[in-house]
Amino acid sequence: MKVSIPAHIDVDEHEVRLLLAVELYREGRLTLKQAAELAGLCVEDFMRELSRRKVGIINWGEEELEEELRIAERLAGGAKD
Repeated sequence: MKVSIPAHIDVDEHEVRLLLAVELYREGRLTLKQAAELAGLCVEDFMRELSRRKVGIINWGEEELEEELRIAERLAGGAKD
């Protein structure tokens, strides 16, 4: 896919790829690894970029978070026995 950006908009290809990767990750359409690859960064550097842009690194939906909490509660309850 090619995207044409008007000359008066001062962005280079790297910045466009990074912005696209951040937004697609924020929307949950890409995994962390996929977004990092799109941005041309290693996962660690992409995580730093997300943090710099105030985007959560753990990108779970409500259902995923609730399931993780249920599992954590079960595990914590089992540890008390």
